[in-house]
Amino acid sequence: MEFLAGNRIRGTSAEKNITVAVSATGGTITDDTTVTPNKKIHTFLLADTGTNFTPDSSFNVEYLVIAGGASGGGAHGGGGGAGGYKTATDYPVTTSQAYGITVGAGGASSTLGIVGGNSSIIPATSGTTITSDGGGKGGTGNNIASGVAGSSTGSGGGGAGKNNRTAGTGGVDGNNGGNGRPASDYSGGGGGGSGGLGFTGSGTSGGAGGAGTSSSITGTAIVRAGGGGGAAWSSGTGGTGGTGGGGSGGSYDSVSGVAGTANTGSGGGGFGTSSTVTGSAGGSGIVIISYDVTSQSPINVEDGAIFYETDTNKSYVLNSGTWTEL
Repeated sequence: MEFLAGNRIRGTSAEKNITVAVSATGGTITDDTTVTPNKKIHTFLLADTGTNFTPDSSFNVEYLVIAGGASGGGAHGGGGGAGGYKTATDYPVTTSQAYGITVGAGGASSTLGIVGGNSSIIPATSGTTITSDGGGKGGTGNNIASGVAGSSTGSGGGGAGKNNRTAGTGGVDGNNGGNGRPASDYSGGGGGGSGGLGFTGSGTSGGAGGAGTSSSITGTAIVRAGGGGGAAWSSGTGGTGGTGGGGSGGSYDSVSGVAGTANTGSGGGGFGTSSTVTGSAGGSGIVIISYDVTSQSPINVEDGAIFYETDTNKSYVLNSGTWTEL
Protein backbone atom coordinates (compact mmCIF):
# COMPACT_ATOMS: atom_id res chain seq x y z
CA MET A 1 0.00 0.00 0.00
CA GLU A 2 1.40 3.38 -1.06
CA PHE A 3 -0.09 6.78 -0.24
CA LEU A 4 0.46 9.45 -2.90
CA ALA A 5 -0.08 13.21 -3.03
CA GLY A 6 -3.55 14.61 -3.66
CA ASN A 7 -5.51 12.00 -1.65
CA ARG A 8 -4.45 9.16 -3.97
CA ILE A 9 -3.59 5.57 -3.01
CA ARG A 10 -1.90 2.75 -4.95
CA GLY A 11 -2.14 -0.94 -4.05
CA THR A 12 -3.61 -4.36 -4.80
CA SER A 13 -7.31 -5.23 -4.92
CA ALA A 14 -6.95 -7.09 -1.62
CA GLU A 15 -5.63 -3.94 0.02
CA LYS A 16 -8.39 -1.69 -1.26
CA ASN A 17 -10.86 -2.61 1.49
CA ILE A 18 -8.46 -3.22 4.37
CA THR A 19 -9.69 -1.83 7.66
CA VAL A 20 -7.26 0.25 9.66
CA ALA A 21 -6.58 0.34 13.36
CA VAL A 22 -7.65 3.46 15.26
CA SER A 23 -6.38 4.63 18.63
CA ALA A 24 -6.36 7.52 21.08
CA THR A 25 -4.62 8.70 24.23
CA GLY A 26 -5.98 9.80 27.59
CA GLY A 27 -7.14 8.27 30.87
CA THR A 28 -6.55 4.68 31.90
CA ILE A 29 -6.70 2.47 28.80
CA THR A 30 -7.91 -1.13 28.95
CA ASP A 31 -9.05 -3.71 26.39
CA ASP A 32 -12.30 -5.59 25.99
CA THR A 33 -11.38 -8.73 24.06
CA THR A 34 -14.73 -10.45 24.64
CA VAL A 35 -16.21 -8.79 21.54
CA THR A 36 -15.26 -8.69 17.87
CA PRO A 37 -13.74 -6.37 16.85
CA ASN A 38 -11.92 -5.70 20.10
CA LYS A 39 -12.69 -2.49 22.00
CA LYS A 40 -10.46 0.04 23.69
CA ILE A 41 -11.78 1.62 26.88
CA HIS A 42 -10.54 4.97 28.24
CA THR A 43 -11.56 5.59 31.87
CA PHE A 44 -11.28 9.04 33.47
CA LEU A 45 -11.66 9.47 37.23
CA LEU A 46 -11.70 12.59 39.42
CA ALA A 47 -7.89 12.83 39.40
CA ASP A 48 -7.96 12.92 35.58
CA THR A 49 -9.95 16.17 35.42
CA GLY A 50 -8.20 18.61 33.09
CA THR A 51 -6.67 15.91 30.87
CA ASN A 52 -7.65 15.14 27.26
CA PHE A 53 -8.97 12.34 25.12
CA THR A 54 -7.04 12.71 21.85
CA PRO A 55 -7.88 10.49 18.83
CA ASP A 56 -5.34 9.71 16.10
CA SER A 57 -7.97 9.80 13.35
CA SER A 58 -11.67 10.40 12.78
CA PHE A 59 -14.07 7.73 14.07
CA ASN A 60 -17.11 7.19 16.30
CA VAL A 61 -17.02 6.38 20.01
CA GLU A 62 -19.40 5.35 22.77
CA TYR A 63 -19.41 7.44 25.95
CA LEU A 64 -20.68 7.33 29.52
CA VAL A 65 -20.59 10.65 31.41
CA ILE A 66 -21.72 10.62 35.06
CA ALA A 67 -21.59 13.70 37.28
CA GLY A 68 -20.83 13.74 41.00
CA GLY A 69 -23.51 12.69 43.47
CA ALA A 70 -24.68 15.10 46.19
CA SER A 71 -24.21 14.71 49.91
CA GLY A 72 -27.09 13.87 52.21
CA GLY A 73 -28.58 16.41 54.59
CA GLY A 74 -27.86 16.62 58.32
CA ALA A 75 -30.37 16.32 61.20
CA HIS A 76 -33.11 13.96 59.96
CA GLY A 77 -31.62 14.54 56.53
CA GLY A 78 -32.75 13.43 53.12
CA GLY A 79 -30.43 11.36 50.91
CA GLY A 80 -28.33 13.02 48.24
CA GLY A 81 -29.36 12.80 44.59
CA ALA A 82 -27.26 10.93 42.03
CA GLY A 83 -25.31 12.81 39.41
CA GLY A 84 -26.61 13.20 35.87
CA TYR A 85 -26.14 10.11 33.68
CA LYS A 86 -25.56 10.45 29.93
CA THR A 87 -24.60 7.69 27.52
CA ALA A 88 -24.71 7.27 23.75
CA THR A 89 -23.03 5.53 20.82
CA ASP A 90 -21.79 6.97 17.50
CA TYR A 91 -20.35 10.19 18.95
CA PRO A 92 -17.96 11.46 16.24
CA VAL A 93 -14.40 12.46 17.19
CA THR A 94 -11.78 13.88 14.85
CA THR A 95 -8.00 13.84 14.71
CA SER A 96 -7.80 17.62 14.43
CA GLN A 97 -8.57 18.33 18.09
CA ALA A 98 -8.41 17.13 21.69
CA TYR A 99 -11.46 16.56 23.88
CA GLY A 100 -11.15 18.03 27.36
CA ILE A 101 -12.38 15.83 30.21
CA THR A 102 -13.92 17.02 33.47
CA VAL A 103 -15.04 14.58 36.19
CA GLY A 104 -17.33 15.99 38.86
CA ALA A 105 -16.52 15.66 42.55
CA GLY A 106 -19.09 14.27 44.95
CA GLY A 107 -20.72 16.77 47.28
CA ALA A 108 -18.65 17.00 50.47
CA SER A 109 -19.98 16.06 53.90
CA SER A 110 -21.80 19.15 55.18
CA THR A 111 -24.49 20.24 57.63
CA LEU A 112 -26.64 21.58 54.81
CA GLY A 113 -25.51 19.18 52.09
CA ILE A 114 -23.58 20.08 48.94
CA VAL A 115 -24.51 19.44 45.32
CA GLY A 116 -22.34 17.24 43.11
CA GLY A 117 -19.95 18.60 40.48
CA ASN A 118 -20.53 18.44 36.74
CA SER A 119 -18.77 16.03 34.36
CA SER A 120 -18.16 16.76 30.69
CA ILE A 121 -16.47 16.03 27.36
CA ILE A 122 -15.59 19.32 25.62
CA PRO A 123 -14.18 19.48 22.05
CA ALA A 124 -11.30 21.94 21.77
CA THR A 125 -12.54 23.64 18.60
CA SER A 126 -15.78 22.20 17.21
CA GLY A 127 -18.38 19.52 17.85
CA THR A 128 -20.98 18.71 20.50
CA THR A 129 -20.18 19.22 24.17
CA ILE A 130 -21.50 16.47 26.47
CA THR A 131 -22.33 17.62 30.02
CA SER A 132 -23.91 15.82 32.97
CA ASP A 133 -24.92 17.97 35.95
CA GLY A 134 -24.36 17.16 39.61
CA GLY A 135 -27.03 15.68 41.86
CA GLY A 136 -29.16 17.79 44.23
CA LYS A 137 -28.37 17.74 47.94
CA GLY A 138 -30.61 16.20 50.58
CA GLY A 139 -32.79 18.39 52.78
CA THR A 140 -31.74 19.22 56.36
CA GLY A 141 -34.32 19.14 59.14
CA ASN A 142 -33.00 21.90 61.40
CA ASN A 143 -32.20 24.32 58.59
CA ILE A 144 -33.17 23.85 54.96
CA ALA A 145 -35.71 21.08 54.95
CA SER A 146 -36.43 20.68 51.26
CA GLY A 147 -34.27 18.54 49.01
CA VAL A 148 -32.54 20.50 46.26
CA ALA A 149 -33.25 19.88 42.60
CA GLY A 150 -30.63 18.32 40.41
CA SER A 151 -29.33 20.95 37.99
CA SER A 152 -30.64 20.25 34.48
CA THR A 153 -29.68 16.54 34.36
CA GLY A 154 -28.93 15.42 37.93
CA SER A 155 -31.34 13.66 40.30
CA GLY A 156 -33.06 15.48 43.16
CA GLY A 157 -32.19 15.16 46.83
CA GLY A 158 -34.58 13.63 49.36
CA GLY A 159 -36.66 15.87 51.60
CA ALA A 160 -35.87 16.09 55.31
CA GLY A 161 -38.17 14.66 57.96
CA LYS A 162 -38.93 17.93 59.71
CA ASN A 163 -40.61 21.25 58.90
CA ASN A 164 -41.02 21.57 55.13
CA ARG A 165 -40.10 18.19 53.74
CA THR A 166 -40.45 18.46 49.98
CA ALA A 167 -38.09 16.45 47.81
CA GLY A 168 -35.91 17.93 45.09
CA THR A 169 -36.93 17.36 41.48
CA GLY A 170 -34.75 15.55 38.99
CA GLY A 171 -33.44 16.92 35.71
CA VAL A 172 -33.98 15.45 32.25
CA ASP A 173 -31.54 12.60 32.91
CA GLY A 174 -32.39 12.13 36.60
CA ASN A 175 -35.29 11.43 38.94
CA ASN A 176 -37.03 13.12 41.85
CA GLY A 177 -36.09 12.45 45.45
CA GLY A 178 -38.59 11.12 47.99
CA ASN A 179 -40.41 13.38 50.46
CA GLY A 180 -39.65 13.37 54.16
CA ARG A 181 -42.25 12.25 56.71
CA PRO A 182 -44.42 14.60 58.84
CA ALA A 183 -42.96 16.30 61.91
CA SER A 184 -44.14 13.51 64.24
CA ASP A 185 -41.87 11.00 62.47
CA TYR A 186 -38.96 13.11 61.23
CA SER A 187 -37.58 10.49 58.80
CA GLY A 188 -35.93 11.74 55.62
CA GLY A 189 -36.67 10.76 52.03
CA GLY A 190 -34.26 9.02 49.71
CA GLY A 191 -32.38 10.83 46.97
CA GLY A 192 -33.30 10.20 43.35
CA GLY A 193 -31.20 7.76 41.31
CA SER A 194 -30.39 7.79 37.62
CA GLY A 195 -32.73 4.85 37.12
CA GLY A 196 -35.53 5.48 39.62
CA LEU A 197 -37.27 7.80 42.07
CA GLY A 198 -36.18 8.18 45.68
CA PHE A 199 -38.63 6.76 48.23
CA THR A 200 -40.61 8.65 50.87
CA GLY A 201 -39.70 8.03 54.50
CA SER A 202 -41.97 5.39 56.04
CA GLY A 203 -42.95 5.79 59.69
CA THR A 204 -39.73 6.11 61.63
CA SER A 205 -37.57 4.66 58.83
CA GLY A 206 -35.80 6.65 56.17
CA GLY A 207 -36.74 6.34 52.51
CA ALA A 208 -34.55 4.27 50.21
CA GLY A 209 -32.49 5.91 47.49
CA GLY A 210 -33.52 5.59 43.87
CA ALA A 211 -31.97 2.86 41.74
CA GLY A 212 -28.95 3.39 39.51
CA THR A 213 -28.50 2.45 35.86
CA SER A 214 -26.53 -0.42 34.32
CA SER A 215 -23.97 0.04 31.54
CA SER A 216 -21.78 -2.50 29.73
CA ILE A 217 -19.48 0.06 28.11
CA THR A 218 -16.45 -1.62 29.74
CA GLY A 219 -17.54 -5.11 28.67
CA THR A 220 -19.07 -5.91 32.06
CA ALA A 221 -22.51 -4.76 33.22
CA ILE A 222 -22.05 -2.31 36.10
CA VAL A 223 -24.76 -0.32 37.90
CA ARG A 224 -23.88 3.26 38.84
CA ALA A 225 -25.49 6.51 40.06
CA GLY A 226 -27.84 5.37 42.84
CA GLY A 227 -29.53 7.80 45.23
CA GLY A 228 -28.61 8.15 48.90
CA GLY A 229 -30.90 6.78 51.62
CA GLY A 230 -32.82 9.09 53.94
CA ALA A 231 -32.12 9.23 57.68
CA ALA A 232 -34.29 7.48 60.27
CA TRP A 233 -36.08 8.84 63.33
CA SER A 234 -36.26 7.31 66.80
CA SER A 235 -35.82 3.53 66.74
CA GLY A 236 -36.15 3.27 62.97
CA THR A 237 -33.49 2.32 60.45
CA GLY A 238 -31.90 4.47 57.79
CA GLY A 239 -33.05 4.06 54.22
CA THR A 240 -30.93 1.80 52.03
CA GLY A 241 -28.84 3.38 49.32
CA GLY A 242 -29.99 2.95 45.74
CA THR A 243 -28.35 0.20 43.68
CA GLY A 244 -25.20 1.40 42.01
CA GLY A 245 -23.43 2.87 45.02
CA GLY A 246 -25.93 5.03 46.92
CA GLY A 247 -25.02 5.49 50.61
CA SER A 248 -27.51 4.33 53.24
CA GLY A 249 -29.07 6.80 55.69
CA GLY A 250 -28.13 7.12 59.34
CA SER A 251 -30.29 6.46 62.40
CA TYR A 252 -31.34 8.59 65.34
CA ASP A 253 -28.87 7.03 67.75
CA SER A 254 -26.07 8.98 66.03
CA VAL A 255 -25.16 6.31 63.50
CA SER A 256 -23.94 8.36 60.58
CA GLY A 257 -25.00 7.81 57.02
CA VAL A 258 -22.76 6.13 54.46
CA ALA A 259 -20.99 8.03 51.69
CA GLY A 260 -21.86 7.39 48.07
CA THR A 261 -19.38 5.07 46.36
CA ALA A 262 -16.54 6.84 44.56
CA ASN A 263 -16.50 6.79 40.74
CA THR A 264 -20.22 6.05 40.50
CA GLY A 265 -21.85 9.48 40.89
CA SER A 266 -24.06 8.15 43.69
CA GLY A 267 -25.66 10.20 46.48
CA GLY A 268 -24.64 10.09 50.14
CA GLY A 269 -26.93 9.10 53.00
CA GLY A 270 -28.62 11.55 55.38
CA PHE A 271 -27.61 11.88 59.04
CA GLY A 272 -30.19 10.81 61.60
CA THR A 273 -29.55 12.56 64.89
CA SER A 274 -31.57 15.59 65.99
CA SER A 275 -28.42 17.69 66.35
CA THR A 276 -27.21 19.90 63.53
CA VAL A 277 -24.63 17.53 62.09
CA THR A 278 -23.30 16.68 58.67
CA GLY A 279 -24.76 14.35 56.08
CA SER A 280 -22.51 11.90 54.24
CA ALA A 281 -20.59 12.78 51.10
CA GLY A 282 -21.67 11.94 47.58
CA GLY A 283 -19.59 9.76 45.26
CA SER A 284 -17.40 11.26 42.55
CA GLY A 285 -18.41 10.85 38.93
CA ILE A 286 -16.73 9.11 36.01
CA VAL A 287 -16.22 9.50 32.25
CA ILE A 288 -15.68 6.44 30.04
CA ILE A 289 -15.05 6.43 26.27
CA SER A 290 -14.84 3.22 24.21
CA TYR A 291 -14.47 2.35 20.53
CA ASP A 292 -13.73 -0.52 18.14
CA VAL A 293 -10.01 -0.89 17.48
CA THR A 294 -10.60 -1.18 13.73
CA SER A 295 -12.51 1.26 11.59
CA GLN A 296 -15.48 0.06 9.57
CA SER A 297 -14.59 2.06 6.43
CA PRO A 298 -12.20 1.50 3.52
CA ILE A 299 -8.54 2.40 3.99
CA ASN A 300 -8.98 6.09 3.12
CA VAL A 301 -12.13 7.45 4.74
CA GLU A 302 -12.29 10.73 2.83
CA ASP A 303 -14.72 10.96 -0.08
CA GLY A 304 -13.01 11.77 -3.36
CA ALA A 305 -10.01 9.53 -2.71
CA ILE A 306 -8.60 7.85 -5.84
CA PHE A 307 -7.36 4.24 -5.58
CA TYR A 308 -5.08 2.83 -8.30
CA GLU A 309 -5.48 -0.96 -8.27
CA THR A 310 -2.11 -2.30 -9.40
CA ASP A 311 -3.16 -5.88 -10.16
CA THR A 312 -5.98 -4.79 -12.53
CA ASN A 313 -4.67 -1.38 -13.64
CA LYS A 314 -8.06 0.14 -12.82
CA SER A 315 -8.86 3.30 -10.85
CA TYR A 316 -11.64 3.82 -8.30
CA VAL A 317 -13.10 6.83 -6.50
CA LEU A 318 -14.46 6.68 -2.94
CA ASN A 319 -17.98 8.05 -2.37
CA SER A 320 -19.88 7.47 0.91
CA GLY A 321 -17.80 4.40 1.73
CA THR A 322 -18.15 2.79 -1.71
CA TRP A 323 -15.43 2.51 -4.37
CA THR A 324 -16.70 3.19 -7.93
CA GLU A 325 -14.64 2.42 -11.01
CA LEU A 326 -13.58 5.45 -13.03
